[in-house]
Amino acid sequence: MDRELNITMIKSESNYFRIHWVLVDELAIGRAPINMGHLEILKTNKISSILSLCSESEASAPKEMNNMFNCRRALLPDHKAGRMPKLEELGEALDMLSEIKQTGPVFVHCVAAMERSPLVCMAWLVSRHGLTPQESLDYLMQVHPGTNPLPGQLSILNKINIS
Repeated sequence: MDRELNITMIKSESNYFRIHWVLVDELAIGRAPINMGHLEILKTNKISSILSLCSESEASAPKEMNNMFNCRRALLPDHKAGRMPKLEELGEALDMLSEIKQTGPVFVHCVAAMERSPLVCMAWLVSRHGLTPQESLDYLMQVHPGTNPLPGQLSILNKINIS
């Protein structure tokens, strides 16, 4: 799967806000946008929708985000929750992604873009593009170096139905 890697950064509170394209001009991944500068980067990259996988209390989004983008939220547990995501929860996130993807490029995020958002992107690659779970992990680690799902999260990918 040859895909061009497009990274956009802005210095923000001693770290960088990066957008990594999983599927160029279709599906991007990164940390939670927490200020207007982050939202401007998303707009510059022609992102039309945002799928948040964390609660508002984990990463507070700028109030303007809902006015600027088609936003959806699918809460998935991370390593702090003491449990793995359920297959049904992952399926609901994929359904939301499928729905909002119809309006244009989607940015998928959790707090740090290490577990939940890579998991959803890998599940998308497995279910919609026919990659194996291992291929999706290898690919995502190339295009988004922060990818670090837990073994229990990865095991869920083996249970996904291909559509």
